Amino acid sequence: MNITSRQLKAFVLTARYQSFSRAADQLFVSQSGMSALVRQLEAQLGFRLFERTTRKVSLTEFGSRLLPVAQRSVVELESAVANIGRDASAAGELLTLGAPPFVAAYILPAAIAAYAPRDSQLHVRVVDAEPDRLGEMVRAGELDAALTAMRPEVHGVRCKLLMRFTLVLAASPRVAPGLPSEVRWSDIARRPVVGFPARHPIRRLVDEQLAHAGRHAPPDLECNFLETQLAMVEAGAGVAVVPSFVSAACAKRGIPTHRLVSPETSSELNWLVSTSRKLPARADGFTSFLGEHIAGLAQSAPREH
Repeated sequence: MNITSRQLKAFVLTARYQSFSRAADQLFVSQSGMSALVRQLEAQLGFRLFERTTRKVSLTEFGSRLLPVAQRSVVELESAVANIGRDASAAGELLTLGAPPFVAAYILPAAIAAYAPRDSQLHVRVVDAEPDRLGEMVRAGELDAALTAMRPEVHGVRCKLLMRFTLVLAASPRVAPGLPSEVRWSDIARRPVVGFPARHPIRRLVDEQLAHAGRHAPPDLECNFLETQLAMVEAGAGVAVVPSFVSAACAKRGIPTHRLVSPETSSELNWLVSTSRKLPARADGFTSFLGEHIAGLAQSAPREH
């Protein structure tokens, strides 16, 4: 019998999501590739792991008995690889940090460059990924830590508040001319809105405040990423409620930002780490600096006057 770790991972993910397509996304393979991995494992074992229907896949009795063993094997292997990798990079003090694309492209490069004179021995490698995947990547050892507005419920991952930030309105004068520096939620309730998908914490805050202002409809346009939202605002597709620390990026696009009041609303930026692995000793200093750096962006953000 020649069972591979990839086959076991395919089995565990398929059991978790009850879907070959969703599991395939996590393993970065096609749906047919994921199905093939599971079939290969079943052929070696000599019994079926899943009952397959057009809607979902479900564990057989034998699959249910094997799943806990496979889960332990996958976790132990990933943990061992991560720990060995940590030992191997300890001399260089490498921190692999994940973040959503906007933060990875616009926030972290400047923060890393500003911190470098304080500690030239810490090397930070940035990985951009969808917010929904960051918690799982930390758990799997692909990342040492991650920065995100999400609070993923992932076993083995601890979520720590890094900072809180206010929400501001990004609005092109072409779409919303004459807006003052401070606007109320009621001022935007009848305007076209560009927003996050429903699962995003900022979207939930925006929906709540707009509902109080009389708007119960979803955003007119949904975008997964901040950068896409800003591009849509710049193109005149609508207004967007965004974190205050992106105001400098808005200014570069010629998009004024306006303070949202009545009420002022804030969200959070979280630091995700594994509960079973330690960060490099020098990472604590960078974490503290990063919170201060992002807070500084929010406080010094240019606004419309």
